[in-house]
Amino acid sequence: MTYKALSALAALFFTSFVLANDLEIITVSATPIKASDAGSAISIISKEDIQERNAVTLHGLFREIPGFAVSQQGSLGSVGQLRVRGAEANQVLVMLNGIELNDPAQGSEFDLSQMSTSDIERIEIIRGPQSALWGSDAMAGVINIITSPQEDLDAFSIGVFGGSFSTSQLVLSANKSMQNGAIKFSADRLRSNGTNISRQGDEDDGLENLTFGVTGDYSTMETLNLRYTARFTDKKSEFDDTDYISTGLPVDADFWTKSRYFYSGVSLEHEVNEKIDQSISFGYTDTDNTTRSSSPTNSIARATKNALRYQLNFYEKNNTFSLLAEVESEEFEQRGPVSFFGDPNRDESQDTNSLAVEYRYDTSDFHLSASARYDGNKDFKDSSSWRVTSVVERSGKTYYGSIGTSVKNPSFSERFGFFTNFFGNPNLKPEQSLHWEIGIRGSFFSDDIGVSATYFNADLKDEINGFVYDPMTGGFTSSNIEDSSERSGLELEASYRFMEAWNLKATYTYLDASQESSSSEVREVRRPMHSGAIALKRTVSNAGTSLVISYTGEQVDDFFPPYPPYQEKVDLKPFTTVDIAGYLNISEKLSVNGRVGNIFDKRYEQVYGYVSPGIECHIGLRLHW
Repeated sequence: MTYKALSALAALFFTSFVLANDLEIITVSATPIKASDAGSAISIISKEDIQERNAVTLHGLFREIPGFAVSQQGSLGSVGQLRVRGAEANQVLVMLNGIELNDPAQGSEFDLSQMSTSDIERIEIIRGPQSALWGSDAMAGVINIITSPQEDLDAFSIGVFGGSFSTSQLVLSANKSMQNGAIKFSADRLRSNGTNISRQGDEDDGLENLTFGVTGDYSTMETLNLRYTARFTDKKSEFDDTDYISTGLPVDADFWTKSRYFYSGVSLEHEVNEKIDQSISFGYTDTDNTTRSSSPTNSIARATKNALRYQLNFYEKNNTFSLLAEVESEEFEQRGPVSFFGDPNRDESQDTNSLAVEYRYDTSDFHLSASARYDGNKDFKDSSSWRVTSVVERSGKTYYGSIGTSVKNPSFSERFGFFTNFFGNPNLKPEQSLHWEIGIRGSFFSDDIGVSATYFNADLKDEINGFVYDPMTGGFTSSNIEDSSERSGLELEASYRFMEAWNLKATYTYLDASQESSSSEVREVRRPMHSGAIALKRTVSNAGTSLVISYTGEQVDDFFPPYPPYQEKVDLKPFTTVDIAGYLNISEKLSVNGRVGNIFDKRYEQVYGYVSPGIECHIGLRLHW
């Protein structure tokens, strides 16, 4: 397959990038470019990183990424949110091999707890506004999780893992190489009794998660390539009730949510000639969430999303021009018991037709890109977004900057959602953002030292507050905020390779995310002003170990007491966790790995009232042939 055939926008199949190595090819625009040519801050989590960290889900991996703030409501399997550069959790687009994972039935967010890391090849992250190419959900960035098969490899593996809280995991994987492509099958069964996530009581909240996946890559000829992905997850997670009478805090209860996720996609790429290539792709998302709580009957939220995309690319010397057309359709279904707050039962739909263009100019030391997108939507006013990036390379250093606008449409949940003490607002307006960044990356003093620094600033208008108290009903609803919200900060990342086998990496984020009010500025919730991590890793031919120290600074959160004023800001204390992990390849066919998380048994809360687990240990064996 030729270089240009990699350019399919919907597939978004990245290749790995390591800090201080600018020769790798990545996709941050409509067509592939070198990492050094990107006008955005980029982070990569490689398969080796995942193996050394031994993190079961995505939470542990994302804590080391600059600009990321992770919030989880308790133990393994509890709802996990990710905020990027101070943006809300539904303002970052998460993809699997180019298929959108954001759940239209759950506020257009992606729940970090639903996905195991067992079959992930790498994760590629682009921070900053990406709506000009990727649409409404990409206001703060794009994350692409890659599970693609490996070419020229016939392999089968089985892994058995166990640990604290009666956690067990069985992982199966098969990779088959063919003459013109490869295919990969995977299965993962994860169970845990969990821990007690409330401050009182002793009832544990557990998890059951079963996942099947298949990915494939097939070339019928040198100029034609087919890629396909399918993934099914069946998850049941337990959670607690809230004491609405006396404390307003979580209290033991036998509640649960059953979720089913099905994602599938196919893309066909065709190189017409040396100067023209094209691609067409289709992505499908189907989610089903059933919740058992204090209501007499279960609450159900379902959604489907269909996205059809076509892209045409033209190449002429230093110039590249790309045209994208996209048709997206979403359907939302909600069922639940009628109550004092109203009738939750409704069926809604939303269609969006989009056109986008991108122009790139590339020389050996200067790179310029400009992109724009138009979205036609029958439910909201038609919108447009744009983005411009520039990169200059001098003396081994890369100086980059970008500026762009983004539009985030209200989610079905914000408009029509209905659950305990909450009802949606169908009159919401889309959120609008202007975001810019400047940065530098490269090697300093030697090729073994890599440094990246980025300053960013975003101004958000018509921000949607999803928890506005309504004194008329005594419940909460969503509402656009009149004043603007500003997010600015600094992201630092450095790595140092020494003595061949050792690598030291440090990250730090300063974030100022605040909402203007008539009298003062109010900090946005669950966004630490200071956060960072230090990771020391050692890798030899048959083994690897890691020591990771993660720090999350003081945060604020919303608390809803059952007494006036019914909503107030509370502090979340800063905390530091230390994790150690490693693996050993005993032979070509047998490996062992282990992890001890939070080794000093630190007690902390990422969401007010929800207690995170203490020290946790896991060990496993993997057999492959």
